[in-house]
Amino acid sequence: MPTSDVAGAGWQPVLTGELARSATERALEVAARLRGQEDAEPGLDGSAGKAVLFGQLDRIAPGEGWDRHAHEALAAAVRGIESTGRNHPGLFIGHTGVAAAAAYLSREGSRYGGLLATLDAQIAAVVAEQSDRFVEEPARRPFEAFDLIYGLAGTNRYLLERDQPQLAGLVALCDSGPDEPNWFTPPEAIRAETAIAEWYDGGVYNCGLAHGIPGPLAVLAIAFSRGYAVPRQAEAIARVAEWLIAQRADDEWGVNWTSCVTPGGPPEIPAHSGWCYGSPGVAYSLWLAGTAIDDAKLRDLSTEAMAAVYRRPWPVRQIGDSPGLCHGVAGLLQITLRYANQTGEPAFLEAAGELTERLLELYRPEIPTGYYSHSKSNGSVREHPGLLDGASGVALALLAASTRTEPVWDHLLLLS
Repeated sequence: MPTSDVAGAGWQPVLTGELARSATERALEVAARLRGQEDAEPGLDGSAGKAVLFGQLDRIAPGEGWDRHAHEALAAAVRGIESTGRNHPGLFIGHTGVAAAAAYLSREGSRYGGLLATLDAQIAAVVAEQSDRFVEEPARRPFEAFDLIYGLAGTNRYLLERDQPQLAGLVALCDSGPDEPNWFTPPEAIRAETAIAEWYDGGVYNCGLAHGIPGPLAVLAIAFSRGYAVPRQAEAIARVAEWLIAQRADDEWGVNWTSCVTPGGPPEIPAHSGWCYGSPGVAYSLWLAGTAIDDAKLRDLSTEAMAAVYRRPWPVRQIGDSPGLCHGVAGLLQITLRYANQTGEPAFLEAAGELTERLLELYRPEIPTGYYSHSKSNGSVREHPGLLDGASGVALALLAASTRTEPVWDHLLLLS
């Protein structure tokens, strides 16, 4: 497969030799399996996620037909939101995900202009209203209101790519009231019949990159590093980073965090070592914060936390046979690749190779998508084509490890 000369600034493939070839070939095989499949889910965990995968392949190997498949998947995603009438703006469950896929395929704005103008206007209007509400009343909200998957962090990460971020609401969220930080979610604001509602009946501070305060921290830090700033943004970044450091729940291998913190309670059992929850996601949010406000101690703690991840045996990492980006091997690999390219430290290069080998072992040729999606909540497995939980995300991580085209798609995960 020929490789495009289009490469990210300073991005280097971590893998070499046979392992790199195997990773690329496996990603291509998964993508070929996903071509032409219609998905009921139009968002990033369905057709829009496949469009991102095909778009990345078109960047790596232009002229091989992947752009046509990307367009077909995007068209299916648009039909999906039109047929369902879905008007939720969430990045991973709403039309912001379709807009993100269209923007990724737009070739610097030269295509899909009408679609993007329509979606951007809708998204920006809703986010402006939500942000204003956060400024007026920032405290004691459901964490889904401000997280990456459903809430204000995710939509703002997209709007940042479109030069339209609405950051004031996130800054207000990251302040503290007289009794507690604003990002505390009281028990009445937690969705009933969820694991968190069952485990944390006194309310929570959510510490996951996907659902908790590290998400807003990462968005504010990325925006600040790019020159987007509103009053008290730097203070908000420092405040949340300091709070996260104070919540450490170290184990025998080193720095670690729990999924959630209960007010006044003892440290809970540390989370799994994944992207969505656990020390890898928290650590990377601290890396971004340290970069934004030029705090070397934050960056050092971040890399120390990742070193502890690699010291933990596989059973302790609790990602086992789950291949996906969200709570599996591919997510840990993608974070590792970002550290490897930014630090050049051998530990990250070695870990990336081990994680890639694990992903290759988890391939299941007997199923149509090639990889199972594992549910973190109940342990069930199913076939899934999407970006966050499914085969598209696994293929994207394999390509990021084995090719020299920068995986800028991982801004969807708050990794860039």
